Amino acid sequence: MSDSEKTKFKKNILISGGSRGIGKSAAYLLSRSDYKVLAPSSQELDQSSEKSVQDYFSNAEIEDCEQYLEGIAHSRTSSRLRRTNDRSVLRVHEDHEDDENAEIEDCEQSLYGLIVNAGVYHSSCFEEYSFNDWQRVLDVNLNGAFHLVKAALPLLKTYTELNPKDYSRIIFISSVSAYTGELYAPAYSASKAALIALAKSLALEFAKYKITVNSICPGWVKTDMALNQMPNEDSVKNSLGATLQNRWIEPEEIAHAISYLLSEPAKGITGEQINITAGLDI
Repeated sequence: MSDSEKTKFKKNILISGGSRGIGKSAAYLLSRSDYKVLAPSSQELDQSSEKSVQDYFSNAEIEDCEQYLEGIAHSRTSSRLRRTNDRSVLRVHEDHEDDENAEIEDCEQSLYGLIVNAGVYHSSCFEEYSFNDWQRVLDVNLNGAFHLVKAALPLLKTYTELNPKDYSRIIFISSVSAYTGELYAPAYSASKAALIALAKSLALEFAKYKITVNSICPGWVKTDMALNQMPNEDSVKNSLGATLQNRWIEPEEIAHAISYLLSEPAKGITGEQINITAGLDI
């Protein structure tokens, strides 16, 4: 396949927790750009479970609203993450009658970006915090990142092997709680701090594969999960007053930061964190 043909392919992006909040906003924004987005819900991809992650990479299918190649009019494409000889590959098939030449053997067997977004939160004073509560938060927020990166790494490496002038991207959605702490949320804060350290460690190791690894640390974001943490209207007002801008961050603002880290101008950014807090951390 020529370089000109490769450029007609959209880059594949996987966003965990993509059905709501930050993940949903990012999926919407990126799908309107030069990306093909897989955005499974936490029910479709339970990143806390190694088996669920492996099953997803083996069986997940999506449909795209646009075409990968010019000249393929009015056809739909679907992609499947599969394992072949214990190596994950991404293949694209066209849903039309001429199936003999439907499988393209190069650019589709790769993943350009992995956004580890899914997370859970548990609030309780430490004396009442059970180990099961602690373990559940770490299983999703931290161990889930481990499972996803392990499964996605072969696909990310394949992308840079096929596109040696480009860099694959891994983005962890951390939190301002990683470095400020958060009252009654020890597991959440610890897991998000660990993601920052994990991003730095993997940035060091994956540089040889031409993969960048970064984290984004939002403050209070207007999502269902964040609003559910507010026991009453006074708590919401207090959280607003703690920011310099007297507001919560919109999910779309985090989506645009993700989009930037995926962009060509951001290829020199790795091992870093971007704080988007409306001044909460000052």
